[in-house]
Amino acid sequence: MAADPSGTPVLALRDVHAGYQDVEILRGIDLDVRRGETVCVVGANGAGKSTLLKTVFGMVATRSGSIRVDGVEVSRDSTRARLARGVVLVPQGRCNFPRMSVEENLRMGGYTLPRSAVAAGIDRAYQTFPVLGERRGQAAGNLSGGEQQLLEMAMALMLDPKVVLIDEPSLGLSPRMRHHVFAALHTLATQQVGVLLVEQNAVQALTVADRGLVVELGRVAKSGTGPDMLDDPEVRRAYLGLPA
Repeated sequence: MAADPSGTPVLALRDVHAGYQDVEILRGIDLDVRRGETVCVVGANGAGKSTLLKTVFGMVATRSGSIRVDGVEVSRDSTRARLARGVVLVPQGRCNFPRMSVEENLRMGGYTLPRSAVAAGIDRAYQTFPVLGERRGQAAGNLSGGEQQLLEMAMALMLDPKVVLIDEPSLGLSPRMRHHVFAALHTLATQQVGVLLVEQNAVQALTVADRGLVVELGRVAKSGTGPDMLDDPEVRRAYLGLPA
């Protein structure tokens, strides 16, 4: 992909601890994401993967540690402030407006923007995801599951983000639509967006990712390039369901 391995991280976490009430879920997470880089997080259910995304976005409070976006500390910022800094979240499950058209959904994605920026964002979305342009007048709820996932990614891109956090984008999709979703992840990288991805289909995700991280009990237990993670016997056996 188009990542610069020597570049300054657009997203940097250092010794991040976070959780819910009396339960600590993240126990000292360190990670970097650079512009144009896709980083895939894998791990068992309950390891803290989705909590990690929610912590970066501000939905779960950071108890200690540092979260920086383009070098600016955001760990105490609100979700709205992080949006303004260029961090967006595409959560697990459907998060569009099903009775509104594709184009109306895109306008909702850019509701904080000036009118000219909204128009430019919609044009960019149709260039990036041509199928959405073909269905611009169709109700979002009538799209296939994969097309709705593409729409939600396009809605996130309306804000011209620096970092996109994506939680389980292929969940419940057919193999054909999974292919389109993972191809879209590659497109995000070519636009110099940093992507932090949590994905159940870890084999396919690591195939398109620049780097992979294994999260275990709230810590990064292993990291490497996507190909290295796919070849690692321990990762293959424990997390990918493949022979070592």
